[in-house]
Amino acid sequence: MEQALIDYINTQRKEAEEFSKQPGCWMGSMVSPEDTTYWNERVPSGTLAEFQRIELEEDAYYATADAYSKSYARSFNFSTMSDAQLQEMLKDACDSMERERKWAEEEEKRAKEEEQKLAESLGIDIPTLQRWMKEAA
Repeated sequence: MEQALIDYINTQRKEAEEFSKQPGCWMGSMVSPEDTTYWNERVPSGTLAEFQRIELEEDAYYATADAYSKSYARSFNFSTMSDAQLQEMLKDACDSMERERKWAEEEEKRAKEEEQKLAESLGIDIPTLQRWMKEAA
């Protein structure tokens, strides 16, 4: 295995260990570079470049699946895409998820405002309104 990949793995493992020392914090770490069975299967060439390419393909797949759907993500052949295409796909998926998150926040805010208006129009507090709505459901 290439020394650059070993160094990368060890750096991540050290970062995870240090982060996990903080109260209430946990971070997973990569498999030890000594586990050659795992790494030979994960990165056949043993190079950092191949590892980073595999990670980029996986990131693009999972972001696309999360943003849209698994079946949509499966429709792409990520291994034939250039790094630039993968990065663009990853960015698009992340942007879509961010828009969705912002939309959900706005909808939640609007719902709370409507709930407040309804409670005020009935002359009751929100917990009472929520209880009444639950009982009526």
